[in-house]
Amino acid sequence: MAEGGPNQETVPKDGTQSDLHLLECPICLEQLHQPRCLPCHHSLCQECLSSYIISEVSLKRDTATIFTCPVCRTLTYPVDKTKNKDKWAEQFPVNKVSTKLIRMSSDSTDGHYCMPCKKTKDKKVLAQFWCKTTQCLFCESCKLNYHDIIHTNCDAIDIGTSTDFLPRTETNSKRCDKLKKKITYYCADHNSFDCSKCVTTRHRKCEEVATTEDYCETLDKDSKLVERTTYMKEAADSLESLVKNLHTYLQSIADDKESALQSIDDMEERFIQRMREMKKEITDDLIAKYKEESGHLKTASQKYERLKVAMQNTMESTVTARQKNDYMGTILLYQRGQTELDSWKDLVKEMRMMSSSVCLKHDAEFDGTSMNFGKIVVQKQQIQFTDVPGLTKPLSECELKEVRKMNIKFDSDQSDCCACGVVITSADSIIVTDYANRKLKLINTDGDLVNELKVDGKPRDLCLVDNTTVAAAIGNGIHVVTVTPSKLTLSNVINIGKQCHGITYRNGEFIVSSGKEVYRVTKDGKTLHKGPNTIYTLSQDHRDGTLFIPYYNHTPGSTAVGSYSLSTDNLHKDVLKVGVVRNANGVDVDGEGNVYVCGLGSHNVVQMSGDSTNVMELLTTADGINNPEAISVCGDKVVVTNLSDRLCNYIHLYQLI
Repeated sequence: MAEGGPNQETVPKDGTQSDLHLLECPICLEQLHQPRCLPCHHSLCQECLSSYIISEVSLKRDTATIFTCPVCRTLTYPVDKTKNKDKWAEQFPVNKVSTKLIRMSSDSTDGHYCMPCKKTKDKKVLAQFWCKTTQCLFCESCKLNYHDIIHTNCDAIDIGTSTDFLPRTETNSKRCDKLKKKITYYCADHNSFDCSKCVTTRHRKCEEVATTEDYCETLDKDSKLVERTTYMKEAADSLESLVKNLHTYLQSIADDKESALQSIDDMEERFIQRMREMKKEITDDLIAKYKEESGHLKTASQKYERLKVAMQNTMESTVTARQKNDYMGTILLYQRGQTELDSWKDLVKEMRMMSSSVCLKHDAEFDGTSMNFGKIVVQKQQIQFTDVPGLTKPLSECELKEVRKMNIKFDSDQSDCCACGVVITSADSIIVTDYANRKLKLINTDGDLVNELKVDGKPRDLCLVDNTTVAAAIGNGIHVVTVTPSKLTLSNVINIGKQCHGITYRNGEFIVSSGKEVYRVTKDGKTLHKGPNTIYTLSQDHRDGTLFIPYYNHTPGSTAVGSYSLSTDNLHKDVLKVGVVRNANGVDVDGEGNVYVCGLGSHNVVQMSGDSTNVMELLTTADGINNPEAISVCGDKVVVTNLSDRLCNYIHLYQLI
């Protein structure tokens, strides 16, 4: 850690302090001590860098030979990776420029003088030694006659010969920009620090003006510092847990990759001569999926690690500032903590949109006669993410606020629209099926038409396969479409031989509805469930595979929505009766397991828990909803389409707040 000499104010030769922060360590936030320069040109104290390397590498495998810069996250290799990790930091070159600048700024002051001589002899005698215990400077005579007699076991540094001694910058004596007088007041109205004279001339009409000490005492009295620290600790703890989980997931999919490769190699032995080309294709697919998914996890891990370290540094610095009665520093750290918590809230939203961990599996379909290597399946499961009380709000407690009403009928359309299916992606792309005009439309959240894809048939329901792929139920088949920010491209057509209405995707297979039946699109085409009424849409809870089935039913007391377990007991349950919802049509599930249902006949949208113990009406005709047909939820964004003649050409974008 940075450790300096006497607490005196260090001023550069130009007379300003504005550039002193360039000589601070980004980890301990103090003046650089034994600064080591990384290849990315960021400098840190040698001890801080060593502690950081050991901490980061310990989260990875023992054989790790790389770490990231704590400032810019650049991948950094040690000079000699065969050395112990606690020796990596000292291998990097000393930043001689920073050392020289610190010495120059120190030399511009009155120098380092012996403290006993200044007090007893009333004269300035250049010091030769620095005592870490007493934090005082001594000349050679005073060290022998005074210091060594009292402090027999003290570690004194010879500042004349030591290259490690650098004076430490004091942060408590900041000066106001205008008069260069000592700062003693803080104006909360203008978020500014001032001297006593500036306060009387520039802040006479401000309501929240107090001394820095009084303002800090107010923060203490109102428990704001304690509350902020508590939330930040909980947020940092949850980030630490999440980072560990992400590293576990990385290791898990790496093991999955090895297992899948072994399975592929075992199968290769059975028909190696005839299947060589197919083996290469599936191996390439596996490696590509592994690189893609591991890249996402590594990027997320680095982002969360950076925020966690920043929060921990802020908390430690806040404690230090309060112990030193550094009032201005305390306030600045309090504000920095709020900024970091705002970043934490954004990460929570991002996690809700991502909301899944990844598992790679080799699905081997070899039966002794078919000539194939099976397929690589990317399975996704819900990540259990711990929210911080007081900072995040469950989606089940949110209300819908309309963001925009968007016209989806464009010049190329010959008829009024009929939007039977809709999907909104994490990239804020909205894809709509237009049954009447036989199109899929790509729309941005501003309501602009980005691209449209004409299809052979009338498209109905729509589901998300992954972040760049959707599938539409069209006629007797499924159209798989690749989605980019600017284009829709048809990539595959699956003919299933039955009229296809509703559709959802789970673990490498499609589940569709045809009339009153729900079945898997597999080689056996097994029927999973037969309902009492027509089923136009399907959705599922990606956390546990529960399928939710809306029935187009208006008879009071009959089933409006049912659930079907795809993972365990395959048991069908009635979760909502016809009452508040009639002619249930569109359905979707958010990342917390809440189910959203469109009541086409009751002109409303309801939200309910997966077991229907809590049911809440979110939208009614008073909110401009009429015959809601399809719905899609992604994070805190919700899109609803309408079937009525008056609103059929419009979709509504909402936000859960």
